[in-house]
Amino acid sequence: MSGSYDDSMIDVSSDSFWEVGNYKRTVKRVDDGNRLCNDLMSSIHERARIEKSYAQQLTEWGKRWRQLIEKGPQYGMLERAWSSLCTEAEKVSELHMEVKASLMSEDFEKLKNWQRDAYHKQMIGGFKETKEAEDGFRKAQKPWAKKLKEVETMKKSYHSACKEEKLAASRETNSKLESNNNPEAQKKLQEKVEKCQQEAHKTKERYEKSLEELDKLTPQYMENMEQVFEQWQQFEDKRIRFFKELLLEVKQHLDLSTNHRFQTIYHTLEDTISATDAEEDLKWFRSNHGPGMPMNWPQFENLAWSCPRSFKRRSIVDWSIDLNRTLSRREKKKPSDGVTLTGISQTGSDQPVQPLKSSSSITAPPKAAPPGSNPFEDDDEEVEEEEEEVVVEDDDEVEETRNHISVKQEEVKTASSMERTPDWSDEETTAAPFSANGNGNPFEDEPASPVISVPVRALYDYEGQEQDELSFKAGDELTKIGMEDDQGWCKGRLKEGQIGLYPANYAEDI
Repeated sequence: MSGSYDDSMIDVSSDSFWEVGNYKRTVKRVDDGNRLCNDLMSSIHERARIEKSYAQQLTEWGKRWRQLIEKGPQYGMLERAWSSLCTEAEKVSELHMEVKASLMSEDFEKLKNWQRDAYHKQMIGGFKETKEAEDGFRKAQKPWAKKLKEVETMKKSYHSACKEEKLAASRETNSKLESNNNPEAQKKLQEKVEKCQQEAHKTKERYEKSLEELDKLTPQYMENMEQVFEQWQQFEDKRIRFFKELLLEVKQHLDLSTNHRFQTIYHTLEDTISATDAEEDLKWFRSNHGPGMPMNWPQFENLAWSCPRSFKRRSIVDWSIDLNRTLSRREKKKPSDGVTLTGISQTGSDQPVQPLKSSSSITAPPKAAPPGSNPFEDDDEEVEEEEEEVVVEDDDEVEETRNHISVKQEEVKTASSMERTPDWSDEETTAAPFSANGNGNPFEDEPASPVISVPVRALYDYEGQEQDELSFKAGDELTKIGMEDDQGWCKGRLKEGQIGLYPANYAEDI
C-alpha cells in the first residue's frame, strides 16, 4: 500500500491539450492570425517602398546619363546604343512602378479587406472571434473540469487518511518495543490504527468512485473539445490558404521574368547595341565634321544693278519703320496736317497686312501753298534720302523695293492732294485733330454710319498705333458697329466700352 501511495505522490506535469486551460494556446492562435495579417501587410508595404525607390533611382540615373551622353563627344550609332541603356532603365523603372502599384492596390488592399472581414474588433477590446473560441472551449471543458476538481479533492482526502494510518501504525509499533509498556496506552494506539484504516478505506472508495465518474465523462468531454477545436482549425485553415494564395500573387507581381514587356526591353536593348556599326559612325563623322562636309567656295558675284553710292542693305521691315519715322517727323513739323498713314506691317509675316487709314478729321495748313507747290516736298526729299540708303543683292528684291517705294510715294501724293482740297471751312481749320469739343473721342465728328451691331472675334493680336485705334488679343470678342470702309477698317467696340477702329481682316464674325 505504501508503494502505491509513493507512486501517486509523484507530481507529473502534463502539457497535453486535454489538461484544464491548455486550450488557451488554440485561442491565442486567433489573435496571432490577426497579428500575422498586420505583419504581412507591413512587409508588402515595405517592399512596395523599395520598388518605388529603385524605380526613382533608375529614372534619375537614366535621365542624368542621357543628358551627359547627348552633350558628350560620343556620336553616331554607338551613341544610340549607349543611350539605349538609359531607355532600358526608364522602361524597367516603369515596370517597377507598376509592381509597386500592384503590391499596394491589389495585394495590400486584398489582405486588408480579408483581415477586416475575418477579425471583428469589440468595443471593450479584443476580437469577437477570440471571445467565441474562449467561450466554446470553456463550455466544452466545464463539466469534466468540475468532476476533475472533485476527484482531486477525493485524492487529497485519501492521501491524508493514508498518512494518518501510517503514522498510527508507527506509533503502535514503537509502543510495543518500549520496556514500560502500558496496556491501556497500547490499546488506544491499536484502536487509533484501526480507525485510521477504516477512514483510509472509506476515502479510497470515494476516490475510486469519483475516478469512475470522471472516466464516464471523459469521452463526452473529448468529443466536445474536438468539435470546438475543429471549428477553429477550419478558421485557421482559411487564413493559411488565403496567405498562400496572396503570396503567390505577390510572387507573380514581383517576377518580371514572366512579363513579356520585360523580355521585350532586353531584346530591344540587345538589337540596338548589336546594330552598332563602326564604319557607319566613321562615315557619318566624315560627312558631318570631316572632309565630306559641303563647302560654299568663294565665287565671282556680279551685282544686278549699281547705285551711285555705297549702300547698306535694308529689308522691307526697315522701310516700314522709316516711313513711320518720316510721318512722325512730318507731324512734328506740321501739326495741322491731318493725313496719317498707318498699318504698314512687315511683309511675309503670319498676320494679314494692316490697311492704310486716313483720319477723318483733316485740318488745312496755316498758310496756302503756292500753285504747283507740294506741301510734302521736304518729306519727299527725306524719302529720297532714305531710298539712297538701300542696296539689294538680287533682281527680285530690287523690283520689290522699287514697287514699295512707288506705293509710298503715291500715298504721300494722295495725302498732299487731299490737303489742297478747297472744301475745308475755317471752323475745321482750327479744330483739334480728333474732336471739336476736346473730349478725346475721334468719332464724334464723323458722318453717321449705318447702325449695326455684329459680334466678332479677333483672329490675331493687334496693338493700336493711333489714339483712334483699338488694341486686342487673339480670341478677344468685340462688337462691330460700323461697316468696313474702302481702306479695310471697321469701327468696333470692346467689352470695356472703348470705341475705335480696327483692321477688318483681323477679326471674323461669330
